[in-house]
Formats: sequence, C-alpha cells, structure tokens
Amino acid sequence: MTPGPSASTGPSEQGVHFRPVGPTSAAAFTLDEFRDTMGLFVTGVAVVTMCDEGGPHGTTVNSFTSLSLDPALVLVCLVNSSRSTRVIRHSGAFAVNILSHEQVDVGRRFGNHRVQGDESFEGVPYRSGLTGAPLLVGAVAQIDCRLFATVPAGDHTIFIGEVLDLGAAADNPPLAFHRGRFLPLAA
Repeated sequence: MTPGPSASTGPSEQGVHFRPVGPTSAAAFTLDEFRDTMGLFVTGVAVVTMCDEGGPHGTTVNSFTSLSLDPALVLVCLVNSSRSTRVIRHSGAFAVNILSHEQVDVGRRFGNHRVQGDESFEGVPYRSGLTGAPLLVGAVAQIDCRLFATVPAGDHTIFIGEVLDLGAAADNPPLAFHRGRFLPLAA
C-alpha cells in the first residue's frame, strides 16, 4: 500500500501510516449509520476458537480474511473488551472455523455472549487442532493458527495468525451474513 498525502499525517509504525481517528474526528455520520452501511457487504461466517486453562472458548465473527500466501497468514478482528481477545493474547493460538450453510445454530450460539466457555460447546462436536484450539465438526473449513502479530485498531484488535494446519470440505456450501442476518447459501 502506498499511502496518499493525507495518509501520512499520523504516527508511523513499520511503514504503516495512521490518520488520527477518534472522538475528535468530525465524522459526518452516526455509529448506527456506519454499522448499517457496513452491513450491506455480504460476508462469510466463522467461529474463532481458542483454548486456555479454563477450557475451550469461541466467538462468531464475520471479520476474517486471508492475508498472505507465503507465509500463509490470516487475520481476524475482535473487540478489545472480549474474553476471546484476552484468551488469544494469553494462549498465542486460535482456529478459524468457516461455518457451513447447515450451521446457523452454531453461528448464533457462539454469537450469544451470554453463553461462554464450556457451555457454548455443549452439543457442538469438535476435536482439538495442533495448537489445542477446537476445530468444529461440520465446518466448511478449519484453519489452525499460531499468533503471528497483533495490531490495535480502534475498539478492536487485529489478530494475524500463521496457518499451521487446515482442512476443507469444499462440497459443503458456506454460511453468509448480510444486514444482520444469516443467509444459508444453496449449493
């Protein structure tokens, strides 16, 4: 990325330039307008799983993408105040489970922040990956990662994971998310 002239107005870290953003910014929109606009983008649905001494933990995300082929890197974005953020920082590992069109209930379960830890895994079959992170049975893909880097970004943290192992069931259609709703995709 080559930053434009205005992109270099903020602090620089390893060649990445940041613009000052925050309460002092003069945004011409509300947070609800921003959320609604971002909701127009159709995304996939994944459950990011991790494990610590308290057991397995997971959370539903739609902010996941591949980042690099060589080395194989992916990224997920999690809210700073979440238990998932603390567990990944502590454990140094996570897995991304891309949900199938048949896993709407799994997406809802891990998106319900009132249900946490072992309770969120009740009735959800999984096996442990190389890193110890749970890999959900029935997922379209499972990507087991060691934490490579973290990047602070507003009220979220970007976790970059180095892919150590993966598996895929390419014949199973994925689950999508649009305007606050799950969309099972047909084959």
